[in-house]
Amino acid sequence: MKTPSPFKLRYVFMCASLFALIFFVSCSQENDSNELENLNASAAKASKGKKVAKHISGRLSNFADPNQLQEDVLLCFPEEFLFPLTRNVLSGHMKHLGKLQAGVSDPVTGEVISGSFGNPISCDINLETFAELSTIYEVTYVAANGDSFYTTEQVTISFPNTFVDEDGNTQIDYSTGFFGGSAGFEHAIIIEGGKGRFEGASGYMDFMNAEFGPDGSTWDLVGEIIY
Repeated sequence: MKTPSPFKLRYVFMCASLFALIFFVSCSQENDSNELENLNASAAKASKGKKVAKHISGRLSNFADPNQLQEDVLLCFPEEFLFPLTRNVLSGHMKHLGKLQAGVSDPVTGEVISGSFGNPISCDINLETFAELSTIYEVTYVAANGDSFYTTEQVTISFPNTFVDEDGNTQIDYSTGFFGGSAGFEHAIIIEGGKGRFEGASGYMDFMNAEFGPDGSTWDLVGEIIY
């Protein structure tokens, strides 16, 4: 049998390498679009059938929206204590939504443009301990393809840590703590409609492993959504 020349071997190797590169790039692009395609497929399927209860869960984080104007920040009651509660930008990943669209706001006007946000509408300070806030948030969760659902969330924020100031006085550390559902409510989070395949959605979620520090909050969600 005739031995292939070095030139032909190099040619074959180059062709094989080029094919492998094209295949790798194609697969990478396909993987990047799979999640969005899956969301669109789920949306089409959901629009054709009746609403069904489904398990929902996720891992999320947030930070204070740096573009929110000072005059729009909610002051907890009583307002003379000047305890602010800001609008929060949400990010993370949730079942049925995929990777959340993080919130985007206008850096000049502070207005919400798009994405996932948590907006406090009520806040009361525990005047017995000053180490607890009872709050209500309205939250929008937006999927990668733009579908979204809305919630009302009853949240108790606790500040269990203290420190001694330079004068020797014990002070509450308001930069760290944990949060969860408020007493008297069966579930912390109630799902109340949405857009896209979540139009008319209902259900509930609860917090797990919810804590915060100077740079923001992290938590898990688990519950049931009907859409």
